[in-house]
Amino acid sequence: MPKRINTITLLLILVMAACGPLREVVTPDPDVSTAAVSRTLSAMRDNETSFDFFATRFSGYATIENTSYNLSGSIRIRKDSAIFISVSPLLGIEMARILVTPEEVRFINRLEGTYFVGDMGFINSMLNTTLDFYMLQSILVGNDFSHFSSDNFKVSADRGRILLQNPGRYPKNMHNPGFAFQQNIWLDPDSHRIAENLLYDPVSRRSLRSKYERFDRVDDQYVPREIVFLFVEPGARTELSLRYSRTSINEPQSITFSIPDRYMPLMD
Repeated sequence: MPKRINTITLLLILVMAACGPLREVVTPDPDVSTAAVSRTLSAMRDNETSFDFFATRFSGYATIENTSYNLSGSIRIRKDSAIFISVSPLLGIEMARILVTPEEVRFINRLEGTYFVGDMGFINSMLNTTLDFYMLQSILVGNDFSHFSSDNFKVSADRGRILLQNPGRYPKNMHNPGFAFQQNIWLDPDSHRIAENLLYDPVSRRSLRSKYERFDRVDDQYVPREIVFLFVEPGARTELSLRYSRTSINEPQSITFSIPDRYMPLMD
């Protein structure tokens, strides 16, 4: 774990942290019938962003401890393989970049001439989350966690939207899960896209709320245009607001990552 994290590092990690646990879960008369849940889950998955390559530019801000920071940059995703994020908050000059794969995390801070090579613990230890590559990939494009169990969902109507609730969701490969979170997913009734996603850990009382406020039509698919992430834990709240632009789907993207020889490792 790095000895210290400066503002640029924190902003970059926040861009990626789309997946820590969440806030109170509401329960408006859910329908527990298997058929209703199955129809709703199928409609959601049929309308998710489908891609081999996803690329977008972003701009926005992060509010940390009542102070706001402007940021911009780009995101490139090769599905199930690599996520590349570049942050350029000042005059288009890259300040930091990160490459995440299912096995590894690589990070460079151009301001300080430092780098890190390790695993998702780099991110999870900073935010006290249980984030994996596939969850990050899904939240960045507004999709559900396809590698998680779909057992125990209930469906209901809430404020003109469709609400899916799960009291304890966990990865499919965990037969005796030690990690599970409560989840609420609100769907737009017309597009069946995720409009809001809430994850909540009742033990730590920490939450993440992802709100997809607008969508663009790209290659006959609805893709997010504006996303707000709210990270809440006892005594602290952080907001990250991003606006996507120049989004493309299935245009092959170069994802390269090299660490300059002169850079020094972030020490434990």
